[in-house]
Amino acid sequence: MTAPIVLLHGWGLTPEVWAPLQSRLVQRLDSDAVTAPALFANEGSLDDWAARLLAEIPPGAVLIGWSLGAMLAMAIAARAPRHVSRLVLFAATPSFVKRDDWPHGLDAETTTAFRQNFLKDPVRTVERFIALQALGDVERVAVSKALRANIAATDTHGAALAHGLRLLEQSDLRGALPAVSTRCLLIHGEQDALMPVAATQWLAHRWSGGETFIMPGVGHAAFLSQPAEVAARIEQFIHAS
Repeated sequence: MTAPIVLLHGWGLTPEVWAPLQSRLVQRLDSDAVTAPALFANEGSLDDWAARLLAEIPPGAVLIGWSLGAMLAMAIAARAPRHVSRLVLFAATPSFVKRDDWPHGLDAETTTAFRQNFLKDPVRTVERFIALQALGDVERVAVSKALRANIAATDTHGAALAHGLRLLEQSDLRGALPAVSTRCLLIHGEQDALMPVAATQWLAHRWSGGETFIMPGVGHAAFLSQPAEVAARIEQFIHAS
């Protein structure tokens, strides 16, 4: 019997962004236990958020996280490793922002300016973020269309989105990763304009049970660019002994 699967979406999007992958996983795994909760937190640290989500995740679940959702999945696995059977992480990083000892992220000035711009003009800022996610992807038009169709409403979730940006600026999970031994599939687009492939490679080298699937011609949203290929790779990973 296939373990329940929980999909954790990225910043600025709704859970419906997973639909192309979710439908394929349901079909391939012959399971309807594939859920995608809405991720909008107005307060607390990333670890606080992970603790709240843990109560909603069935024991033995496979966590599939993307970008901010991947950070949440890692934080959940670090907090309760026996609760999670496997991890599948898209565009993952332990730290979204560059630090003195972490070169594989965005400049702090860039992320701060992005957050400030969001407070001034949230709609335009999210649109720019969507464009970056599709940049360099061979399916750029289709990926952009899918992302735009699933943008979180800034008038409804503005406070949560602003808080999510603060968490991306502040969070650094490198110290928590040694406690995680969960088997993990790290999927990353080779053309990702937001998160360098080196971040995923760093995770794979330091995380026991980690394996990588680097996808050429793909940007930040691999599961939208190549959903059939991604679903097949996830099925293989879940069924591997």
